[in-house]
Amino acid sequence: MSSAKSAGLITLKYLLVASLWVLFSDYLLRLMGLNVATQQWLQSAKGLGFVVVTSLLLFFAIHYQLRRRRHQEQQLRQSEERLSLALTGANDGLWDWDMQADELYLSPRCREILRLGPAAPSDMQALWLNRLSTEDQVATRNALQQHLSGDAERVDVTYRLHFPDGGYCWVQANGRAVRDAQGKAVRMAGVLRNVTDWVEREQRLRQASAMFDCTSEGMLICDADQHIIDVNNAFCEITGYSAPEVIGRTPVLLASGRHDQTFYRQMWQQIRATGRWSGEIWNRRKNGEIYPQWQNIIAVTDHQGQLTHYVAVFADISLIKRSQEEIDYLAHHDPLTKLPNRLLFTERLSTAVSRARREQLQLGLIIVDLDRFKGVNDSLGHSLGDELLLSAAQRIQALCGEGDTLARLGGDEFAMLLESRAGVEELSRLVECIQQAMAAPFELEGQLVHMTASLGLSLYPDDGRDGAELLKNADSAVTLAKDRGRNTYAFYTQALTEQARRRLSLESDLHQALQGNQLRVYYQLQKDLRTGQWVGAEALVRWQHPTQGLIPPNEFLPVARHAGLMGEIDEFVLHQACGQMREWLDAGYLLRSMAVNMSGYWMERGDVVSSTRKALTQARLEAAHLELEVTEDEIMQHGEQSENLLDRLAELGVRLAIDDFGTGYSSLLRLKRMPVNKLKIDRGFISDLPGSSNDSAMARAIIALGKSLQLSITAEGIETCAQEALLAEFGCDTGQGYLYNQPLPAADVEKMLAAAS
Repeated sequence: MSSAKSAGLITLKYLLVASLWVLFSDYLLRLMGLNVATQQWLQSAKGLGFVVVTSLLLFFAIHYQLRRRRHQEQQLRQSEERLSLALTGANDGLWDWDMQADELYLSPRCREILRLGPAAPSDMQALWLNRLSTEDQVATRNALQQHLSGDAERVDVTYRLHFPDGGYCWVQANGRAVRDAQGKAVRMAGVLRNVTDWVEREQRLRQASAMFDCTSEGMLICDADQHIIDVNNAFCEITGYSAPEVIGRTPVLLASGRHDQTFYRQMWQQIRATGRWSGEIWNRRKNGEIYPQWQNIIAVTDHQGQLTHYVAVFADISLIKRSQEEIDYLAHHDPLTKLPNRLLFTERLSTAVSRARREQLQLGLIIVDLDRFKGVNDSLGHSLGDELLLSAAQRIQALCGEGDTLARLGGDEFAMLLESRAGVEELSRLVECIQQAMAAPFELEGQLVHMTASLGLSLYPDDGRDGAELLKNADSAVTLAKDRGRNTYAFYTQALTEQARRRLSLESDLHQALQGNQLRVYYQLQKDLRTGQWVGAEALVRWQHPTQGLIPPNEFLPVARHAGLMGEIDEFVLHQACGQMREWLDAGYLLRSMAVNMSGYWMERGDVVSSTRKALTQARLEAAHLELEVTEDEIMQHGEQSENLLDRLAELGVRLAIDDFGTGYSSLLRLKRMPVNKLKIDRGFISDLPGSSNDSAMARAIIALGKSLQLSITAEGIETCAQEALLAEFGCDTGQGYLYNQPLPAADVEKMLAAAS
């Protein structure tokens, strides 16, 4: 009932009671038969009494109503205060839309969310539609219409608003309509909330969830007590366990048993100290297979710094391990004969020399060089040549005793290390047996091939104090045997020291060469095997001797290394190469990189980073155009020092390449951590392509390894189109070799670049 009706009803009741009182009281006075004076006095007293009574009633009624109204107003204020506090605490804005009056009320917080000023816009609906994201308009309108038409109890919609300054925010609008007797919405009110942070967190959570399920790396989440609470699909694929089989259990069920308690204690000490651990660990699959994985463990804490979870991410590196073992084997063994190669033989020789020096024993070293093998190889083909080498190796190996080492040094050259029968007489009898074994004809696909061998011998300690000297002297003895007409053997003699005298002469002249500008930088182009374009060049040093002419690097670089001059030579080549690269770029030749060799001596004793920065600055050359090459052996020899140097060069922007890859003994895990951009396959794996299946397998393995590590591959020593085609088929990126050009002066190389432009 409305307030007007209530007031009218009360007034009517009052009129009725007052009228009845007046009429009834007057009637009683007349019945009493009083005189006129008394009746008038009673009449006045009755009127005054009526006024007093009604005044008291009116007073109590007004007092009651005012108290009730103050109580209601107080409750209303408290309610409004609670609503305001709730909205403020929730950081929400209030809106109220009077549809009949077409008036919209927006609270201050609501205006702040919508980025409105104090004054209300003239057309709020147009402003709202203009800022409403196009992608959300249909869904927002549908939600509003469904509620206004009575199909939905409330409006609850989330949408984006775009602002004039280019910003945007996600808002959530909740509201409910007030309807008239006919059910028509006449008013609508609700709250507006900025949910941008919440929506973005939800998006990140969805992305993280998708990544968790789709990544190829295994992931598991443990609680603070190390109980597994979740794993991803990759975890199940790698370990063989399903999620229900591991949830609630600890990761101990994956332990392989290969690590002792010290390993795990140190791992957990690091996690507690730093919050994370990374390393290689061996685990066990469900089927019992033990496998290696690279694992990262992170401790997760809450906002108070309390540990809540552990997250482990790991990758199965079984394939990398197998590839590493395969490459390690191929790098230390001859693929054809399965004998140790030069690298492994050199290591064993050094170990044997150290043992012999310590125990005062003798060693014997024999180098066997097949005579005129190249002619057999050229006439019968590489396949039969390989068969001949294999048969020769088997015949020599049959003469080896226990503790002897037979190796294939390369091509048609073998070496035998003897520790137990190193006397001159015993060695003489052995080499005569080897000659007799070689004298028997070799049957190759029905053809009888006769071979002979020239042998050179050196003894420890008479002919050398270390392995390198023994090898050098035995090789000199082989040369002497060949000079005597082949098919014989020779012991090393002092007459062969003429080479040493020449080295001394070269060392003296080399000092003058550095001061007299006798060094020259030649360039060998590098070709993109996919497009056929020149994409780079390698800078190679040559010595233009004033009397002896052009001296090859394999003759004077060992002398420079021994004399401690490699650092100066490396810096000279670096400055020349950077300047030449700048000239070619300015001339419009589209070369991507200039490769410069970085010797181990320079890495160890020179300031490579400072010299490189200076050379780039003087030549005005971007660092990305310079590529520094270092061999596997030099990286391993200098260990952590080389890794730090490579990191600093990478920060400078210089590209880095590993030269002669496959001939050294490097760690694939170390290679993975180093900032290397390229692998260069050694020419030793290229020269026998495509005829050698073993070299093909080696080249393919190195290329596949490089691609898996996202490195580019360059093949050195390409000499035939067949080699180029096979390497391109394997996926090799670039090549260089005599097929394209031998090292040439810059002017001659520039003619080749101009001809290709």
